[in-house]
Amino acid sequence: MNRFAASLCLLLLVPACAHVDYIGRSYPPTTNVELFFAEADITESYEVMGRVNARANDIVSAEKLQKKIMEKAQDNGADAVVILGFERYKTGEHTSYSERTKERRRGTETSGNVSTSDESEKAIEAIFVKYKN
Repeated sequence: MNRFAASLCLLLLVPACAHVDYIGRSYPPTTNVELFFAEADITESYEVMGRVNARANDIVSAEKLQKKIMEKAQDNGADAVVILGFERYKTGEHTSYSERTKERRRGTETSGNVSTSDESEKAIEAIFVKYKN
């Protein structure tokens, strides 16, 4: 595989990553984590362990990003996750241009194509909860 093809493969794989950042307390890992979309829905007494911010580009589905959050919650010993918000935002643009030149008897003829696409990311904010029992 030539150097260009290897670089292209690497560039295509890197942006598909999801990043989950957690700040807070950790406990022994758990196996069952409940999912809530409002703190008011939690019926048990609890403490907020910490906050999580997960982000990924549009190649990664929201479901996969949620799964990563749930895995992080299990690893940190959370009993529940409360999703606080979901946001999609524009991070930039990508423009590609190709040009073709033909030699004619009386000169050259040049034509080109331009393609621009938006690059965007999604982000999920959540809190990890530990039940007081």
